[in-house]
Amino acid sequence: MKAWDTFAEICGGGSATLTGLLFVAVSIRIASIAKSQELRNRAAQTLSLFGIVLIISVLIAIPGQAYRTLGVELMVLAVLAGTGLNILDRRAKGVRSDQAIAPVLEALTPVTVTSLLLLAAGIVLVFGVHAGLYVLVGPVFVAFAGGIASAWLLLTKITE
Repeated sequence: MKAWDTFAEICGGGSATLTGLLFVAVSIRIASIAKSQELRNRAAQTLSLFGIVLIISVLIAIPGQAYRTLGVELMVLAVLAGTGLNILDRRAKGVRSDQAIAPVLEALTPVTVTSLLLLAAGIVLVFGVHAGLYVLVGPVFVAFAGGIASAWLLLTKITE
């Protein structure tokens, strides 16, 4: 797994930076976000997506770890993340915001895709197929793309 250290470093650094962007976006629009349960849950989903990428990066960077062990860890992460993200999604859908951006945030939240791809990568690695690391690139990109889009929309499209 030594060859994947650079991938882990880039993804870990990127997710940490984007988490900072999210905090800026939320703090700039805090009054509007605080009023809306839906927007608070969407912001939490975005934070979770960046957190998932950070955890993936940490797991890849663990020295001397076996591929199968990483696979089990990724499967556990996929189940925990999928459960948590879906709970946030249900809460967000439970109370609709009056913000026009709310349906766009709902459409762009890649919670299920990220969790399922992460689970698939873990399963492939548990079966001893090292190509599972290439499968892992999918959920990382989906989480990054969905999180970036959501953070940008929270920053720019919420009205007072």
